[in-house]
Formats: sequence, C-alpha cells, structure tokens
Amino acid sequence: MFRIKNINRASKGLFTFSYLSFDIVFSVFANLFFFRHYFQTKLNLSLVLLYLTSVWALYLTDHLWDARKEIAPLSLRSQFYLQNQSKIQWAIAILCLSALVFGFVWEWEFLRQNQTYLFCFLIVLVLVVKQLSPVPKEILVSVFYTWGILLPFSNAKGFPLIVVSFFLHVLANVLQTYQIDRERDKIQNTITLNLWLSPSLAKGLAILVFLSGFSFLCFGFGSQTIPFVFFSGMGLSYFWLGVTWYIFPKPSLQKLFSELSYLPMFLPPIIFFFSGLR
Repeated sequence: MFRIKNINRASKGLFTFSYLSFDIVFSVFANLFFFRHYFQTKLNLSLVLLYLTSVWALYLTDHLWDARKEIAPLSLRSQFYLQNQSKIQWAIAILCLSALVFGFVWEWEFLRQNQTYLFCFLIVLVLVVKQLSPVPKEILVSVFYTWGILLPFSNAKGFPLIVVSFFLHVLANVLQTYQIDRERDKIQNTITLNLWLSPSLAKGLAILVFLSGFSFLCFGFGSQTIPFVFFSGMGLSYFWLGVTWYIFPKPSLQKLFSELSYLPMFLPPIIFFFSGLR
C-alpha cells in the first residue's frame, strides 16, 4: 500500500511538472547552452532569464487559454488549470513583469536588434489566436521556436547542418505531440496538419522528418562539420525522442518525455565545464 501511494504521488508530481511547463523551460535552457558552446558565444544571465521567463509565461498563458476554450469532457491538464486559475494568473503576471524588466532594463539592445523576429512573432500570434493563419500551427511553432533559440547566435546564419538537424528534431517532436491533441484541435478549429492528414499519414510524416534530421546530423559528423561532443548531445536527443515514441503509448507521458528529449543537449556544456574547455 505504501509503495502504491508513493507511485501515485510521484506520478502526480510528474504530471504537475508537465502541466506547469517546467519541461519546456528546462528544454529551452538546455538548447541555449548547447548552442552557446557550439557557436562559442557568451550569454548574459539577464538574457537567459529573459528567455526562460518569456517562454514560461507564454506556455502557461497558452495552456490557460486552451483550458478556458475546451469543451467537456475536460482533459486533466485543463482541469488542473481551471482549479488553480487564480494562482496561475498570478504566476503569469509575475513572469511577464520579470520578462519586461529583463528585456527593457538589461537586454534592450538585444530586443532592438531582433525586432523583426518580435514583430513577426506578434503578427503570427494574433493570426493563430484569431484562427486566421493559413500556415499549420506545427510549422509555425517549429520555425519560431528554432528561430528564437538561435537569435543570440550570429554564427547560425547560413543554416549550418547542426541547425537544420535541430529544426527537424523540433518539427518531428511537434508533429508527433500535436497528434495527441488531434480531437481537441478539430473541435476548436485550430489550423493544424491534423485537419488534413490521417493519423497514419501524420505519424509517417513525423518519422520521415525524424529520420531526415538524424541523417543530416550523421552527415555533418561524417564530414567533420559537427564535432563528436555535439554530435553525441544532439544524437542522444534524437535517440531519446525515438525511444519515447515507442516506450510510452500513454499520451500524457509521451508528451512529457518528448519535451524532455532536449535534456541530452546539456551533455556538451557539462563536458566543457568539467574539462575546463570553453
């Protein structure tokens, strides 16, 4: 009985971790530091905090918005958000205020240099909310997530192989996890590929993108464009994602561990830290 209670408690904690988007925050942190070492670019603490607070606020707001729109029977995540609506609204307000302080006080120059991205992102956000976007949400999320992660790294211009591989990893992840919300997206009339593709075709597309991304990664390593330590980090990230698709048939667990598939991207920063390299 004690063991069952512990398992239930751990399971509840794991889902709360996912519902509150901690998995997304950790993934963004891992990706930033992976590319910080790959492109040998300094990241200010204020910039990292700007990213984390902005992304966290955005995902909490998106989940709360979904919960309010969802029609019964509500998903467990939506039930959690509605039951804790006041606390989550306070969290969003604090995160937004923190992001504004980090951005306008310490990282104004960064925001000014990347105003094109911010302008495009705001336009797309309005189009998605108003359900006017002609582009499927999976494509938009993947493009803006990748673009956003790479903003601090001027060396990323020109689409080096590791960037292409990273984008395809993000796209494969999004394509697969969005299938979990297929029925909800249809009810809410969200423009996604799931409106046009059958489940088997959508899964096949995700696998094709996944294999293409891993092939680019292997080609980059074979041609000595991508050093072994970075090949290992992103390669393990691909391995994690692929294994997750087949080990966790339960949608909630599959989504959580798919988002956490970026954790191996911490490998190069950890190696450089302990080896004294930069």
